[in-house]
Amino acid sequence: MTVPIKLLLIDAMNLIRRIHAAVPGEGEEAIEAALRTSGQVVGRLLSRFEPTHGVCAFDGWEKSWRHAEYPEYKAGRKPMPDTLKLGLERFHQLFRYKGLISLTYTDLEADDILTTLATKTLNAGGEVVLVSTDKGFAQLLALDSDRLLLWDHFARQEIDSDFVLRRFGVQSAQLCDYLALCGDTTNHIAGVAGIGAKTAAKLLAEYANLETIFANMSALPPKQAAQLDGRWDQVVQARRLVRLRTDLELDCSLKDFRLGEVIAAPITRSS
Repeated sequence: MTVPIKLLLIDAMNLIRRIHAAVPGEGEEAIEAALRTSGQVVGRLLSRFEPTHGVCAFDGWEKSWRHAEYPEYKAGRKPMPDTLKLGLERFHQLFRYKGLISLTYTDLEADDILTTLATKTLNAGGEVVLVSTDKGFAQLLALDSDRLLLWDHFARQEIDSDFVLRRFGVQSAQLCDYLALCGDTTNHIAGVAGIGAKTAAKLLAEYANLETIFANMSALPPKQAAQLDGRWDQVVQARRLVRLRTDLELDCSLKDFRLGEVIAAPITRSS
């Protein structure tokens, strides 16, 4: 009998940086504490979700396509502490010891890697558990699959369509349009000046998407119409930047991610 595929996907740096920021001490003491806690967290995730396959994805060390298209991308973000950067290989080793593939592509972001793997697995009939506090992954909920679980380990809660509606005031399928209008401050992607979160949600509740909003400019209040006038190219670019990739060609396959063995080395690729 074939065991159904259940893929555990972990946003590695999202997990590591949050744990490292919360542990006591500095330098080597903090790294050791973060390693212990990370090992405990991964153990809990494996026990709770009982996956058959697992991946921890890391950002590549070179700039991504988003940086090339939009130089302000992630500008001003607090850099990783040097001690943590120097200790990352030990986290790779920890994940491999737990049986999880540690996956990195030189110029790809972990979010795009994870979203592509999730989409391909769901399309193939498998189950996916994706672990991250990054609400951008809520885009995947638009697939409307009961085989997808987005899990915030630190809040101990599922990120579902109801959560997105409560948090942002829009449907999951509208999230990229919403961020294109009001901006994605986490990644330093500008929205339309004067259009805040409430206004963006209200516009999308009435007009559903960017295309319909801009097609009905004459029906908008004069102030909003003036704010949006001439901003089409900007919002389309912003939507493209916040939308996670589902179509990456990754030179690895699901069989590479099967759990049950200690992994000898990470998978590091040039894209």
